Amino acid sequence: MRDKKVYEIVVIAVFTALIIVLTIVPQIGYIQLFGIVGITIIHIPVLIGGIFGGRKVAVSLGLVFGLSSLFVALTRPASPVDFVFQNPLVSVLPRVLFGLAMYEIYRLFRKVIKVKYLDMTLTMIVSTFVHTLLVLVPLFIFGRNALAEVGFTGSMFTLIIGVILTNGIMEIVLAGVIGGPIAQRLLDYKEADL
Repeated sequence: MRDKKVYEIVVIAVFTALIIVLTIVPQIGYIQLFGIVGITIIHIPVLIGGIFGGRKVAVSLGLVFGLSSLFVALTRPASPVDFVFQNPLVSVLPRVLFGLAMYEIYRLFRKVIKVKYLDMTLTMIVSTFVHTLLVLVPLFIFGRNALAEVGFTGSMFTLIIGVILTNGIMEIVLAGVIGGPIAQRLLDYKEADL
């Protein structure tokens, strides 16, 4: 039991450090394109750490991810929409829920998919899509005025489709291409160590 707690603490610490570096160094973790379109890769350490650390680690890293989003919104907003992320219900809560959801998605895929590594890669892809949805719903609810300032006056469905087609697909691809192989190598290392 003690070894498991130490392992969880170490995984949280390592991936928290990575999230902090990605947050602090501009244009690495939160990549701003075309003014209002932003791509994030900070969800990838949450995915990888959550797979190897378990539910508590996934939720903890989701919280760190959310706090990093809040920090960026408070210190370097790039558009009116970024000010909406100063609300923890938009920046923090969806990321905590993302950590929980991604772990449950991984558990489901691990049971259903019997092809080694495919469960992790699909977890990365599906969880990234779920993350996008979890962020866009409160963004739409609390940020209608900010969205209108940047010219968006459509429905929530239109917002979701628009974001998925612009930065969502890129985040999903990056999660699968970057996160999948890293998670696979870490799993090989972990299994060899046992």
